[in-house]
Order: sequence, then structure tokens, then C-alpha cells
Amino acid sequence: MSFSGRPDWRMPMQVGERIAFAAYERPGAFQLPPVLLAAHGAGAVPPTTPGIGGEPPMRLDIFQQDRGNAGLERFSILSIAFAAEFGLDEARRVAFDAGQNAVLSALPNEGGWLRLSAVEALDLPSSLGELLPLDSASLGSTGLAVRLDSAATDLFVAALQRGLLAVNGQAWLRVRGVADRLPLTMNFDPAALLAAVRTLGGGTTTLDLALLRQRLIEAPQSMGLGLAASSGDLLKEPLADALIDRLVVRYANLLPSPADAATGVRVAFDAAAMATGSVHWNLSEPVLAPRLFAVEADPLGPLRTLPAASLHDVVVRRHDVRSLSSGWRAITVRPNLPERRIGIVQAQVDVQVPAKPPARMFTIKASARLAAADRPTTLDLRLSPKEELNYAWQATALLLSDGRAETIKGPLRTSSREHLLVAPDDFGLRFVPVEAEPVFVEQADIEVECKGLRKGKPWSARANLDRGSASFAFAIPADVEQATIRASARARSDGTRRAMAPVDAEALRLDAFSFEGSGSRELALHCEFDDDAPQRVIEIAPEDATDEPARRRQVRFTRSAPQAQWTWLSLSPFRSGYRWRWSAQSPWSEVLQPDTPLQLHSSDAPRTTIGERT
Repeated sequence: MSFSGRPDWRMPMQVGERIAFAAYERPGAFQLPPVLLAAHGAGAVPPTTPGIGGEPPMRLDIFQQDRGNAGLERFSILSIAFAAEFGLDEARRVAFDAGQNAVLSALPNEGGWLRLSAVEALDLPSSLGELLPLDSASLGSTGLAVRLDSAATDLFVAALQRGLLAVNGQAWLRVRGVADRLPLTMNFDPAALLAAVRTLGGGTTTLDLALLRQRLIEAPQSMGLGLAASSGDLLKEPLADALIDRLVVRYANLLPSPADAATGVRVAFDAAAMATGSVHWNLSEPVLAPRLFAVEADPLGPLRTLPAASLHDVVVRRHDVRSLSSGWRAITVRPNLPERRIGIVQAQVDVQVPAKPPARMFTIKASARLAAADRPTTLDLRLSPKEELNYAWQATALLLSDGRAETIKGPLRTSSREHLLVAPDDFGLRFVPVEAEPVFVEQADIEVECKGLRKGKPWSARANLDRGSASFAFAIPADVEQATIRASARARSDGTRRAMAPVDAEALRLDAFSFEGSGSRELALHCEFDDDAPQRVIEIAPEDATDEPARRRQVRFTRSAPQAQWTWLSLSPFRSGYRWRWSAQSPWSEVLQPDTPLQLHSSDAPRTTIGERT
């Protein structure tokens, strides 16, 4: 398994007040965690919806079914779509001003947890005050799906009608990166480690991460890992981090802090996995280890602008499920998939319930099309009276490959739940999400191509990103090798094209800094003194920043120092040039390209600059 491009926990870098992590085996590339998780809609809603320009980020789908003698059954699925905000533009400016020559990009997550606030105060269902799972939908998008029973549904509808402005949240996002590596080998007994964990935790096997880290720093010999109080020249903090990463991979899970504690992370050890024995670790070997990043979450997003009277109509969808007299079961199927799946003609879930003689002599088969990104649908299964729900299910994709349709089936799974969440891992495919910053697709259309080898023959897929659709996912068959992604951006203003160098086919977020022409630029300047002037001063600026004093610079030339270097941050691949002028009273030059050195003659300075002589 390749770790290339994963965050390297050993290589953090301070960017202003934030921490970025180096991308493993990609020199100069660093990844930033998000600063906020905000509800974000997509698609289209009716034009009469006030204040919302797309599909509402929160949706309550209420399902109602007549069970005959059993009465009327109601339940609902609460769905919230979140988008991560990374603050990359500001971070890049801070890094540039600090002289940090780093390529910053978004740190992808693999889902996590959400805890909503003000649940009791707003009389929301108590289940919404618990830790709620977040499922990763694409690089910067996560989704929440919670099933509410009839009573909880009524509580939530009533809260919608009163207003939910006080609701906020805390999210913990899970990211896997390469653990810290150190030149150290060690042997220990997991049972001794378990005993030390219980001692530290006062009998419990769940510890606060900060407490565990502090103990490993101050007294590593007390944790049953066979370590001495001092490990020679090794720094205590990196050693503690390397150990925690590996302990989580082998013996524990990371969990968010409880609701009554300060925001943090807990380490829950699995006692069953820590039997007596001997374990050997080589800390110099790379290991993929998870970490949790706590960020604030806004579960309403653009819905906060709506009056309470409109919120109900925007959020609530009602569905009538056809009546069944007895033995019925209704399964809600919700896909957690990218809405645009490049290469897939059709995706569906096939459900099968084997015969159960003598009550039911036949096998039940049903299928659900997975059309929208997260819109739930229902499957009605007619079982025998009093029969418990148990079924097998399989995700199937109809893939267009080399002009021919091909059916690819995912692994066969079993379930007994009435709510089925279908994720990308359920298909026999690899989904690679590609997203573009909304600001950048206002400037350019992007053509993206994924290429590789399949069974020794070239394989490729193509898609576009534009204003109307700024994300998709390539559906790559599992047997495709050496897959890479390349992209080309075309400026909407004048058709100028800029390319992106090929990268491995992994989750990709495209913005202005993904393409040639943007980023840190450097220019050589020279002034030939062909008159008696002792010095000359010019003003120079990026081509798009002549009206921004903070980005303009004065450059001074003297007879003893007629050469200079100027660096600037190009914020757009289409506007990467520069302009200059002799003085504030002089006009700006035409735009010059960054590969054009600036050659000046002191005698060309206008007479108004004679006062510069000293």
C-alpha cells in the first residue's frame, strides 16, 4: 500500500496560528486541516424557496405507512450535508509573507463524528444530543444521516417551526496519516500495557489522549512498554506521539471527548486484544495511523437566513409508502456517494431475503436505484407474519468502459437494519473524488482526465468542472494500475489555458494554485546607470494588485547594487505577471510576464524623479 501523499504526522509546520502537515514523499507539499464544517447544499430547489440558491443542506424525509391492524407507522431520516472550509487563500498569504516555500492544499478526511449543541434547550429529540456519525462523501464533504422514530420526528418538526438558530455543533474529523518514525525497537507484553492503562485510568480502559501523552512524556517506563525513563538522544514528545499512533492502530480507537468535558480526544483500549504475549515493534517503519481533528460545525449554514415560518417548508419532505396488511418490512436505502460518478451509467442495490419454510416458501428479491447523492428511497419486503428482518445485499454498478457496458458487483453483505447506508466501499470500484474551489470555477472551466493501465491496455476517463458542477468522482475499476490524474484550466475571459502536472489518482481538490503560473514567483531586476544618478527607486506589483498597497513593493537600485530580486505571490494562473512604474506619479507599465527579467536604464526615469538623488 502506497502512503504517498498522506499527511506525515512527523512533519508539522506552523503556518501563522495553524498547523500544516507535510505530504509523505512529496517534497514541498503540505496539507491543512479545515477550520470549519458548514452545512452546504447542492443541486436545485424550487425557485420559490427564499434565501436558498440550491438543494437545502438539511432535509427531513418523513415516511408514513399504513400497517393495517398494526396502525400507522411513521419515521424519518434527518440528513445534513457539510462542506469543509480550509481557509487556504489566507494561509498561503501568511506562508508567503513568512518566507515559507510550501505548496498548501486541503487535508482530506474519512468521516468522523458530530455533536449538536442546545438539544435540550430547543426540546429536540434526545438522540440528537449523542455522538452522531459523519460519513465522508468526497474530499471536503461529509454527510449525516439519522433515523428518527415517530415521536422524535414530531419533536424535530415542532422545533423547526419554532426555529433552530441556537443550534451549533462540534465535529471531530478522522484522518489517516503516516505515524512518526524513530530509530528505536522495543519489546513488550500487551497485558502489562493493559494493566498500566487501567492504573492510569483509575480502573477504566478509556483515557484522555492528553493524559496518556503526558504520561508517556514524563514517565514512559510506567506504561508497561519496556521503555526506560530516558531513551537516549530521542526527544520525548516525538517518542510519545509515535507510540500513541501505533497503540491506536493495534489496540485502541480514538473517540471524541464526552459532552460534559472540554473538547478533546479519548483513547479507548480494547482489553480483548491485549492478551499476555510478546510484541516487537520497530518504530522506524512507516505505519498508517488515524488522528482526530476537532473543528466547529454549523449544521444550518444558509438556512440561518430563513425565518422560522419558512424553515419547515424548505427542510421537510413527506413520503407515503404503500400499505401492506401484514408481514411487511420497509427498508430505507440512502446512498452516501458522490452525485456525479464518472464512468458509471447506473448504480443500484440488490436485496435478497432467502426463503424461510414453511412460513414463506419463496425468496424475496428487490432492487433500489441509487440516483441522487444522498436522497433516500424505500424497499418494501413482504415477509411472513412475525418474521424478523434479515437480508443479504449487494451494490452493483453498470460501468461504461471502452465504449462497452460492464457490470461490476461489490462484496455481498448481510444486515438486519431497516436503514441501509450505501458507501463507496460497498462497490467493487475505487471512487476518487475531484473537487474545484467555487471561486476558481468562476474564473475557469477545468478539463480533468484520469489515465492508467487495465489488463495491459490503456484506460482513461474524462470529466469537466464548471460553474454548474464543481465536483465529481472517477469510478476506477479495481484492476486499473498506475492511475494518474491531469487537468487543464481554460480562462473564461480569454481562453488562456494552464496545465496541472500529473499526480497519482487520489482525492484531489483543484484551485488556482493547482495550475502552472500561480504560487510564489521570483524576478531578476537590473538597472544600468547610464547617467549621473546615484540611485533609482521603482514601484512594482503583481498584475492584479496595483490597487493593493500591501502587495506593492519599492525596489531601490544604486551604483554599487544595480541588481535586485523581487518575489511575489501569484494568486491566479491566468494573472501571474507584473507591472512596474518609476514613481507614484508615473503610469503603470503594461503587464509583463514573470519569465521576462526587468532591464532598466537610469536615464529613462522621468524628470519628476530627479528628487530621488541624494
